[in-house]
Amino acid sequence: MIMKKILLAAVAALAIVGCSQNEEIEKAGEKAEINFGTVVSKTTRAAETNLATLQGEGIGFTVYAYNSGTEDMSAVTAASGLTSFMSVVKVTYNASNKWEATGGPYYWPLTDKIQFFAYGNPSTDALVYNVPTGSQIYPTITYTVADVAKQTDFVVAKETNKTKTNSASGVSLAFTHALAQVNFSVKGADKYTYKVTSITLKGIANAGTYDFGTNEWGTPTGTATYLYSLKDENSVTGTEAYAIGADNSALMLMPQKMPTEEKKATIEVVYQVFDSANVDAKAITEVITSTIDLKGSTDWETGKKIRYILKLANTGATVDFVVPEVGAWGTTPDKDLDTPTK
Repeated sequence: MIMKKILLAAVAALAIVGCSQNEEIEKAGEKAEINFGTVVSKTTRAAETNLATLQGEGIGFTVYAYNSGTEDMSAVTAASGLTSFMSVVKVTYNASNKWEATGGPYYWPLTDKIQFFAYGNPSTDALVYNVPTGSQIYPTITYTVADVAKQTDFVVAKETNKTKTNSASGVSLAFTHALAQVNFSVKGADKYTYKVTSITLKGIANAGTYDFGTNEWGTPTGTATYLYSLKDENSVTGTEAYAIGADNSALMLMPQKMPTEEKKATIEVVYQVFDSANVDAKAITEVITSTIDLKGSTDWETGKKIRYILKLANTGATVDFVVPEVGAWGTTPDKDLDTPTK
């Protein structure tokens, strides 16, 4: 009778259709609860999503799972070979320091293989989850990057071919960063002091579809403008690069290839030049607005960070940028990759 109650609870919570899974759970003879553990790629800034972020009250992550029977995910040829096992299950960190799934507990089938897909910390109203359909056996996520004030570090994870036997200690979801992170530093061309008023990215694609099968985004769409948040101390003197971004200023943007046409995507920087010996005096130039064309520059890759180092010219005629840094988050420290200014 106790086992029957456990079985009925599992069926109600999971909305499992068909008898084979129910029979497998009952035959297990003991509770084999599905538990979760998480790992997030190491991060360095507070704005980035890390394990502590996901453990925050009401944050957590969302899980979908599919039963592929005895087949590995790689052997599934059509969505009809997958049965929904979990749908829109929110997993949060509870007061007992354990990940808890809403509607749970959930129990492993005896031998079938379960495919898990998860995401965490999306911007509000930015995401649409697309279930497998037809020959598209992996789910996808359609995502729109929010305005700067509402941006978050969106993370994703998948674990395939998990069973009661090989996941007895829990399903460990290794989340990775799904967006591209963009930051700016500035440097002068000489001994003058440069005071930056604004740095703006324009013509940036802001929407795309993420494929859990390829771990990549399709061709992005849309365009948006993003204003970079500056420190209160927004001046730089000399030729040493200065990270000018405020706390939590990293832009979390749609991964994308840089355009092959001119003026499609640009960086606009507004600044003035002052005499370093008397920075409180009147600027020695008018307000300068310079535009950098991103045509043919370094692509923004999934889960990578870009730091543009803008070289401000004392004449106000040009703004050059050196080769941007590209590194995996948390594994490559920020550094200047300096090249001679043309």
